[in-house]
This record gives sequence, C-alpha cells and structure tokens, in this order.
Amino acid sequence: MKRIDTAAESSTRLQRIREWTALPGGFGIITGISMFLTITILGVIYPLISPYTSDEFVGDSFEPPSWAHPFGLDQLGRDVMTRTFAAVPADIGVAFLGVSIPLAIGTLIGIILGISKNKFFVSLVSSIIDGINAFPLLIIAIAMISFLGPGLFNVIIILTIMNWARYARIARTRAVVVLQQNYIEAAQLMGYSKRRIIFKHVTPNVSSESLAYALSDFILVIIIVSGLSFLGLAARPPAAEWGAMIADGRTYLGDAWWITIFPGVALCWSAISLSFIVEGLSRRDRGN
Repeated sequence: MKRIDTAAESSTRLQRIREWTALPGGFGIITGISMFLTITILGVIYPLISPYTSDEFVGDSFEPPSWAHPFGLDQLGRDVMTRTFAAVPADIGVAFLGVSIPLAIGTLIGIILGISKNKFFVSLVSSIIDGINAFPLLIIAIAMISFLGPGLFNVIIILTIMNWARYARIARTRAVVVLQQNYIEAAQLMGYSKRRIIFKHVTPNVSSESLAYALSDFILVIIIVSGLSFLGLAARPPAAEWGAMIADGRTYLGDAWWITIFPGVALCWSAISLSFIVEGLSRRDRGN
C-alpha cells in the first residue's frame, strides 16, 4: 500500500513540475536554474576532488588541453580547469554579497522613506540617492578602489556603498504604492500595530519587486567583479578569478587560447544562466 502511495505521490509531483514548466517562461527558468546550479556545484566540488590546488605548478607552461589536463595549463604551469572552477566562489560569492547586502540596506531605507512623514529627512536622503545613482557604477568603483586599494573585500564594500541607493529608490516607490492599497487601510482599521503592518504587509510586497531587480543586477555585478579583476583592481595574484585569468591569458591568446577561453566560457555561462531566469520570470509576469 505504501509503495502505491509513493508511486502516486511521485506521479503527482512530476505532473505538477510539467504543469509549472508549461507555464509562460517555465522552460527558461528551469534551464537557467539548471545551468547556474551546474556551475555552482562544480565550483564547490571540483576543487575538493581535483588532484591539484589552484596555485600549484603541475607541469610545463602552455601545455594544451589533454586527458590529464582537460583545460590545459597556463603560463605558469597551473591547471586551468582547477583554477576555473576554484574561481566560482570568488566571482559568484562576491557578486552575491555585492547584491544581497545593498539589497537589504536599500530596501530598508526605501521603506523608511516611503512611510516617513518628515519632509526634511525624505528630501535629504532622496537627494543622496539621486546623487549616487547619477554616477556610473564602474567608474566610481575604479575611483574608490584607487583609494581603498585592490581586493575582493574592498569590492564588496564599494558595491554596498554604491548599490544600496538603487534598491532604496525602487523600495520607496513601491512602498508609497503599497501604503495606498485597501488591505493596508483594512489592517489599520482592524487595529494592527504599525510594526505589524510594516513587516507583515508592506515589506513582503516591496521586497518582491526589489528581488526581481536584484536578480538582473546579479548579472551586471558578476561582470563588474570580473572586469575589475581584469584591470588588476579586485582579485590579487595568485587567487583564481575569471577576470584575472582572462587578463593573464590575453597576451598568449594566439598560441595558448585555452588560458583565456575557458574562464571566459565560465563567465558567460553564469551570466547566460541568470539571463534565462530573469527572462523566464519576466515572461511569467507578462503572461506570455
């Protein structure tokens, strides 16, 4: 009897997955999640099972791809495959922190602005937000790194300082709209405390839109982290990082293409996977 129930439950789950996938954008979401999980899992597992470390000299310089070294060896004789997957925590991890921290800070500030009745406070903070958002992120990041110094931790600090304003603007606009909804008025008439209304009714509805933006921003931040490393402003040698690896291999691109190509493919794979997810969610919201 239990076997029959288990089989029925499995069949029901499979049917639900098929129905969910058949909805608008379902294929893109599933494809994007699968691609992103693939690169993330490889980034966690492969460095643990690889016979080499990311900065170990294991053979002759510029050795082309082979069975022993599927991605070849770089100019210092290091295994490119190990370094490519060892760079996943640096690129995706830093990008995740560079999005999630300003997301939390900006959303909180935006909600406070949306509910605040102090016009001077709202005007002051809004002016700061507009001022920060007026500057190109990459240009300001390069300028601030020249002051703070290179390093992935400093990149996270810079992304937090610059990106919270974007989320604050989104959250404030959304909070103003949410506070005018009928269910907020009903909650007030029922005698709910202001804290409960903010955390139970306002925050979830504001956060949903901020999260949607954060997912698309994740793509940009991954590219910015890699771009800064390409310029020598983020990851420090001998740390494995896609942008730094691409920069190291560009001089030898004609003779040792694998040094640049494989990290570049990993970077493109991550960006494309997130693009699939964003596009799928966008199609689902539009209903087409």
